[in-house]
Amino acid sequence: MTNLDFLSMKTGQAMVEGKGPVKDKENVATKGLGVLLENGPYGLMLYLQTAKSDIAKHYLKELVGLCGEKHVAIYLGKPAPSGQNLKEIAAWLRELAQELERYLFVKGLWEQSLTYARYHAKALDDGGASGASKAQEEGE
Repeated sequence: MTNLDFLSMKTGQAMVEGKGPVKDKENVATKGLGVLLENGPYGLMLYLQTAKSDIAKHYLKELVGLCGEKHVAIYLGKPAPSGQNLKEIAAWLRELAQELERYLFVKGLWEQSLTYARYHAKALDDGGASGASKAQEEGE
């Protein structure tokens, strides 16, 4: 049995590990979560694809990559595209949308991953891991 929450947690952490300011990462995750909840996976894909930041592109890569995980891909029945090609991802989502249960499954996975990314970035911004290393530098 695969722990999907663990996969979402790993994905959320990987999203935040990319380049860019932590505050921007939190903002992209928050806005992306809003788009996902209002407009679904296709809307989120369009938002992340059209955003001008590398952070958004990295988030899209990680989210689509989550759907390429072995057990997730088996359940979905069609492997997720390996790249960030808009046409390939759109076609994949269009095919998924024909089976509501699987489309909503992806929506739930992405929602959990974005939530974890948001709070992970917030923890880093509030001094989580960076605060600990700063204290070590000061000799505390």
